[in-house]
This record gives sequence, structure tokens and C-alpha cells, in this order.
Amino acid sequence: MGYGPREGSGVQVMLTKDLERFMARKVEGGGYANASDVVRDALRSFRAKDDLAELDSQELAEMLLPAVRGRHRPLMAKHFDQLRLRARRKPGRR
Repeated sequence: MGYGPREGSGVQVMLTKDLERFMARKVEGGGYANASDVVRDALRSFRAKDDLAELDSQELAEMLLPAVRGRHRPLMAKHFDQLRLRARRKPGRR
């Protein structure tokens, strides 16, 4: 009883001629071993874009990790006062 991918247990998909040519160019270009690899990579990308929570988490991690790893200075009341002043000066705000 295996849980990994099984060879030959795939799904058949009908593609347009244009997509077939695109897939063939990807394989011929050496980036992929075969058409199945192209489709798997495309589906992984599609899933990542479709899962907005995952995408948001990755973006947040990319922004926060450098801050966490860097030097820290505690925020003081004066910092919040400066932020309030900047927010009030923003154009288009009332």
C-alpha cells in the first residue's frame, strides 16, 4: 500500500495544438524530462496562485523574516506620534 505517485495512474487531458507545441518546446528546451513534468509544474504554479492564503503567508514571511533576523529597537511613544503625524499629512486624507 503506497502513498507516492504511481506510474501509469494518470489522467488524460485534451490540449489545443498551441498548448501541445508549447509543452513540446519546454521539453525540447531541456527544462523538463517529459510532458508530464511540464503539466505537474504548471499545476503546482496554478495551485500556489489559487491558494491566496498560502501566497499571503509567503509574502508576509518574506517581509518579516529579515526584520526578525536583524537588529531590533523597541518602538517608543515618540515613534507612534511621528506615525500619526505622517498619516495625517498624507494627500487625499481628511
